[in-house]
Amino acid sequence: MPGVRKIRFVEPQSRPGRPFNAWITRWPLLGPVTLGTILHNLGYDVVIYNENISGSLLENPEAYADVTSADVVGISIMTPTAARGYALADRIKRDAPPVTVVFGGVHATFMPDEALTHGDIVVRGEGESVIESIARGDVTHGIVEAVPLQDLDALPTLNHSLIRDFDRLLGSGRRQQRYELPMMTSRGCPHGCTYCSVTRMFGRKVRRQSVAKAYGDICHQMDRGFRHLFFYDDNFTTDRTWTKQLLERLQPLHIRFNAQARVDFHWLDGSRRRCDEDLLRVLRRAGGDVLYVGYETIDDATAKQWHKGYRGDTSLKSRLREDTRILHESGFWIHGMFVLGPQHTKQTADGIVHFARANQIETIQISVLTPFPGTPLFHEMRPHLVFSDFPADWNYFDGTHCVYNHSRLGIAGFQKTLIEAHRRFYTWGGLSLRRIRAVLEQRTSPFEKLAHIWANARTARTILRQWREETVSFLELVRGKPMPQQIS
Repeated sequence: MPGVRKIRFVEPQSRPGRPFNAWITRWPLLGPVTLGTILHNLGYDVVIYNENISGSLLENPEAYADVTSADVVGISIMTPTAARGYALADRIKRDAPPVTVVFGGVHATFMPDEALTHGDIVVRGEGESVIESIARGDVTHGIVEAVPLQDLDALPTLNHSLIRDFDRLLGSGRRQQRYELPMMTSRGCPHGCTYCSVTRMFGRKVRRQSVAKAYGDICHQMDRGFRHLFFYDDNFTTDRTWTKQLLERLQPLHIRFNAQARVDFHWLDGSRRRCDEDLLRVLRRAGGDVLYVGYETIDDATAKQWHKGYRGDTSLKSRLREDTRILHESGFWIHGMFVLGPQHTKQTADGIVHFARANQIETIQISVLTPFPGTPLFHEMRPHLVFSDFPADWNYFDGTHCVYNHSRLGIAGFQKTLIEAHRRFYTWGGLSLRRIRAVLEQRTSPFEKLAHIWANARTARTILRQWREETVSFLELVRGKPMPQQIS
């Protein structure tokens, strides 16, 4: 037993007013949960504070006192939460100098020198191989190069209850059964999209847990009362054999789950002549519910420029139309994720909305092509960045703000086009006959069905209203930047 050293993890909150905060609150990062579970199982005193769930640490005296009395505080940062993470670290080091502050996460991995100016240790990469030596106090300062974990079966079953106030997020009874509990069975992605940091963080060779390990973890979570899962895997269906074996074991459990997948995952060959109907069938029968699909674009030139790797000889739009139809006919809801870049226009956005509505995609998200650190796109766009006062300007590298000056639309035009596209799609709160019919077919009470429909419509309206309000203040900030002539 290593003794009762006190370890606290923190996921910094997103900037107030940031679009999509309503969804970010529901799904915590799994890095702190994974590392926290490892240390908890070894006997350490572990608590995870997620500011998106329990609120600001600095406005909660009891929680802040707990954090500043810890031996080690680990702060996991993504790019849009980096500035907040640094502010917390600076305050902790001021008020409690003996505390060892450790940064980890994707942003710290690619900006280690920046992060080290605010903490004692920066972990680059996957932290499992070094977390215990840091918790013991064997490592006290510097940039630590972590070795990627090769055997994902060595990971523990995640203990989400280590997150303070996680029970508040869940509610009780049926609400817990409906909550999409995040899990992850693999790391890495075989594709090399220029804007994505996943392959730079986890590699292009996909590492997976064994079917037995993944199945066992799911059963443990079911024993804890969860019946709906969200697989965070960047591409859940890359290994067909593994996926089918897991899904066949899941069928008798009667769970539901959401997952990320390519829109064309069901094709067995590049010529798109052989469809893997067995995979589609077992995916649905095992409980597959919502697929988070990265369409990104509907035009061939952009797909080629971004190295999307779509397969087939006909136009991209026609292929995507066919793929969407196949997924719908197989019984899945689709959350379509699209991206607008500096080369695009209002007509591009209009085309995406028209495509999504014509093909009855249930929900969509159109993001700004954002140059995140660690990606080839960051180096390509660096000369064009209007927001380059780091770390403060990292706040706006979140996929909802245009941070560069070479867009054909201009920054203001880009923001207005983005919001208007979402407004057009989410007329009536994003409700459609298809969505209403699917909800009514679920095995829940009439009251719960109506509550589900109303909650989603209300969330869509709330996000759009907050986004419009936030855009006003964002454009005022842009006007104070060095290149006002780019705002139009």
